[in-house]
Formats: sequence, structure tokens, C-alpha cells
Amino acid sequence: MTTVRAAVPADLEPLWALVERAVSHMNAIGNPQWGADYPTRAHYERDLEAGEFYVAVNEEGRVLGCACINGDESPEYAEVAWAYTGPVLSVHRLAVDPAVQRQGVATALIAHAEGLARSRGVKALHVDTYAKNDRMQALFRKRGYVQRGDISLHGRPLRYPCFEKLLME
Repeated sequence: MTTVRAAVPADLEPLWALVERAVSHMNAIGNPQWGADYPTRAHYERDLEAGEFYVAVNEEGRVLGCACINGDESPEYAEVAWAYTGPVLSVHRLAVDPAVQRQGVATALIAHAEGLARSRGVKALHVDTYAKNDRMQALFRKRGYVQRGDISLHGRPLRYPCFEKLLME
């Protein structure tokens, strides 16, 4: 069973090693979404310091994945025709150890983000992923997210579909 908790400083080393493995794996399968320039260790250090960094762990406490969950949106999100424009949460820098991909780790992290949003009274989640990241796009759609547009990020010519899930009940 995968559980999600707030990251602690001792998580940073194993998480950074996980991210490096994930980046190598992504690049090896033809996904240039991440590289040496993004994300950096400094991104995760800032996420941790801000209290916005979460880890997915197994029963033994082994770190399986991570994500930053906060109310920050990339400036490029202004280009998207969102259905909801009030305060939202966004998921950033989600990474799963390649050894446990397709075992529900990303689902647990996204479900945690949704629960966190509901507990804070936030009405929607906004997320993006690389256009060739079919697995993440499928996960978003399976969980009820709707694609609202696409953008370029990090000064790269790559396209990133943007998804939204309304949490109003």
C-alpha cells in the first residue's frame, strides 16, 4: 500500500536520487520533458522549505515518488481557458521511481493533491504534463481531469497539455 506524507529533510537525498533515475528513464524512452536544467535539486529544496513537498512511501517507508503541491501556477497558465479561475492547487515536479512505475504511485500523489485541495476548500486543481507523456495524460483523464489547452514551459519549444479537475460538490 502506498501512502503519501509531507516530506522531511531526511527525504531529500533519496528523493533526489529517485528524480535522477526518473530523468534518465524519461530521456531513455524518448521523453525530453526533464533534463539537467529542470528540475534541479534546488527546486526540491525550496519545495521542502516551503512545506509543499510530499512523498509517496510503501509500508516499509521506502520512498517511491514525490510531488510539489501548492497554489502557484506558471505564468504561462494565463494562456489557458480554465473553467475555474479562483484559487487552485497545482501539482509540480511529480516523479516516480522507474522501478515502481505503473503501480499506483502517481495515482496516490494525485489523489493526495485532490484531498488536500478539498480539505482547504479549493475548488479546482490545475496540472500540466509533456505532450508525449501519454501515461500521465491517461491518469489525469481517468481521474476526471479535462484538457483545457496547452502551453510551452521553461523556454523550451515542447508542448504541455494543461488539465483541470473541478472539485465543486
